Amino acid sequence: MTKPQVFRLGLFQLAAGALSVLFLGVLNRVMRVELGMELFHVSLLVGGGHYLGAILAIPFGFFSDRHPIFGRRRTWYIWGGAILTIVVLMLSPWVAVWVAEDPTFTRLLLGFLFFLIEGVSTFVAGVAYLALIADLNDEDARGPATGIVWAMLMVGIIVTGISTGIALSEYSFDGLVNLFTIGSGFALLLALIGVVRQEPALEGPLPAETANVTLSSALQMVASNNATRRFAVFLIISMFSFFMYDVILEPFGGDVFGLPIAQTARYNSYLGIGVITAMLIGGMWLIPQRGKKWVTLFGCSLMVVAFGLLFTASVLGQPAIVPVWIFLLGFGSGFFTVGGVALMMDMTSAAHTGLFVGVWTVVQALAKGPASLAGGGLHDLFASMGASSAWAYGLVFAVEGVGLLIAILVLQRVKVEEFRTEVQSFGALAQDAI
Repeated sequence: MTKPQVFRLGLFQLAAGALSVLFLGVLNRVMRVELGMELFHVSLLVGGGHYLGAILAIPFGFFSDRHPIFGRRRTWYIWGGAILTIVVLMLSPWVAVWVAEDPTFTRLLLGFLFFLIEGVSTFVAGVAYLALIADLNDEDARGPATGIVWAMLMVGIIVTGISTGIALSEYSFDGLVNLFTIGSGFALLLALIGVVRQEPALEGPLPAETANVTLSSALQMVASNNATRRFAVFLIISMFSFFMYDVILEPFGGDVFGLPIAQTARYNSYLGIGVITAMLIGGMWLIPQRGKKWVTLFGCSLMVVAFGLLFTASVLGQPAIVPVWIFLLGFGSGFFTVGGVALMMDMTSAAHTGLFVGVWTVVQALAKGPASLAGGGLHDLFASMGASSAWAYGLVFAVEGVGLLIAILVLQRVKVEEFRTEVQSFGALAQDAI
């Protein structure tokens, strides 16, 4: 892909970044602090519903490999998922208030099912989008392309974080509705523009290796691959450890330091500035120089340090230094993300890109979803054991750092060459069977 094509494709990620702040940042903060819901319930509804939607990622990715719409395997799936996501997000303020007014089991269940729709639609669009990037870029181009489009994701997070701080300097329901309506509409426009005419139409029928292989045999290929299993374990541990921060970061600023929503909303911006800086450095320079695996390991190491410093800031009561450590966390996660996503795209096969991207998406969601619950659940557990708010949040940060140390040890045993050898062997057997 040319650089202009990559930047235009990144508009989808720009929109995704904006929506992630609204949904996983602003909404969970409002539900916890302004509406007074228990943090575990917030984690269950917002995080659990969102990430459980990835259960469709594997069959959907496999389906998109084999069932193009109007000659394209990715574009229409991306647009369909994006449109449904926008509709759900525009309605979410009313659902949040309705659940918070009387958080009975029935209302919590209905709220969870509502947010589950958002999760399904988000992952439908996301799997197709990642598969499209892998389809349009060869191995050497994936690092720079990943750096650019994920940097644009963080631009969306930064801009939305700043805009949210201005628009909701004082919380009101009408202000929340206006923010979600305007932000969702603008994000939909960017998503549509970013993808249109990017994917070339298929010429002729699908190859037999793609068209005739069943889902069960394709999953057998995935499950029997040693490198795949190790990489899956790495993704689960690293994503679980990192994303426990996701639903507690803004409540952390409000509960521990008493900061208003305008200031905690900027936490996403500090994180985003670190991420975008590291992604551009990692994707455009470090990956070509040192390799994708090295960049991923380097990012994990920086995140371990950042979580340790956040623990210290929390228990010592140092709100002024927290933005610096959040920036460092973002800096590490930028290297971790750009290296890990590029490595993930290498661990696919040309015939089943959507399948493998779906597998990695499900693996990530299996980590992220429980992580959202664990972040809030561990905080509440530590608090029930007598820990102060500062210590409860600080101990969650400490657990995250330890988990990332374990993930580093696992990734050191992953070899892409081993993955390719085993996939090629399976592909030859499958072709003979066809």
